[in-house]
Amino acid sequence: MIKDIWKQPSAGFTEETIGRTEDQILQKEIEIGFKFPALYKEHIKLQNGGLLWKSALNYNGEVNELLCNASVFDPIINHNGYKTLKDVLLEYMDKEKLENSSDTNFLYLDRLPILSTMGGDTILCFDYGYNVENEYETPEIVYFELECAENGYEERIRLKSYDELINNLVYYGYESTSFYIGVKSNESIDKIAEWINKSLGLQLEIKTDDYYGWYNFEKWYWGELKLNTSLLANIKLTPNQFLSNTFLFQNNKEFNYVIDIDLRLGVDSFQDNSNNLMSILMDKFQPFLLDIDWTFLEVPFHKENKIELEKIMQTF
Repeated sequence: MIKDIWKQPSAGFTEETIGRTEDQILQKEIEIGFKFPALYKEHIKLQNGGLLWKSALNYNGEVNELLCNASVFDPIINHNGYKTLKDVLLEYMDKEKLENSSDTNFLYLDRLPILSTMGGDTILCFDYGYNVENEYETPEIVYFELECAENGYEERIRLKSYDELINNLVYYGYESTSFYIGVKSNESIDKIAEWINKSLGLQLEIKTDDYYGWYNFEKWYWGELKLNTSLLANIKLTPNQFLSNTFLFQNNKEFNYVIDIDLRLGVDSFQDNSNNLMSILMDKFQPFLLDIDWTFLEVPFHKENKIELEKIMQTF
């Protein structure tokens, strides 16, 4: 079974966001003149583009944010008129200059269908061989810098396939700092909140808002957890399923509640040293987790930051 990579829309699917059919995917392939990778087609059948849970790239020994600032994999519709990198570049480059922008004898920018328009200064494309004579049957993935590139576009990262891209994406970065715990229980959310309060000495507050559009629950709970005099975490307890029947964690539907633990005060790099932070959180949550069915649903990728870790450990 293909693992779902998407953050499902809390308000539910629309005709635009619902997964595409085989016929719709085929029509897009005819439009761009190339066949999509098999895994990409399976993902687009689940949801027509959107935010990904894992948006940083762990590649060549470096972990860096890739799909940041709300960047998405584009839906398979016209990208505001853009289908390929060539369409984007012709918006601000002279056609003759663009045609002479390569150092090689081959330049086929229409072989670069867009995977993600990203923030506009960078772009992620399928590459069916834009700088070689014969086109590729299976595309590679190329990350281009646009804004600072001398010739209008500069290749920064190249991966051998869409599969390699997906396999190297990790949950990491300033937008990916929460530790998510799934809880399986027949009890009400009020009862779960009561247990957390009693076990951790908290006073979780009941909430009914949509949390800036990210939530769609009848109610959820929020509170602050002091790990020590210096470290503070925000705690959110929610159902896993939205009222629209989409899910916060659709790959883990058997866990009907989610605890979101987000360290927000006491460290400068919230996304680093996750193994050490997880140990600290587990010690604090142990009284609550002892008698329930639970698992970690998502944990930030561990990137060691020795300077920041030393600061954390000094607080204890």
